[in-house]
Amino acid sequence: MSIDVAMPAGLVANELPTNSLKHAFSGRERGTITLQSTADQRGCCVVIADDGVGLPEGATWPKPGKLSALIVRSLQQNARASIDVQSAPGQGKRVTINFRCDDAAPAT
Repeated sequence: MSIDVAMPAGLVANELPTNSLKHAFSGRERGTITLQSTADQRGCCVVIADDGVGLPEGATWPKPGKLSALIVRSLQQNARASIDVQSAPGQGKRVTINFRCDDAAPAT
């Protein structure tokens, strides 16, 4: 994997659980954060989810103008990654990132 893909992928994989710890479980003693990463001949899939409060109505992730939006844009440009965000108030958040191995390979 090229550094141009590995670095933003790692930053996103760090940013989402950090956001969950800060915001998803307010008013609760417990919560669950999951991170699943799979790779095969077709590509890579990273899923980061929590069972927290979810995004507020009308909110999006990443929020435009924030560092996370720049990181996600870098991942989309460098690996042609697709990002799917599913969230509803009170139902947690799930972010799925997919990209093909060929698109993540170092340039030769």
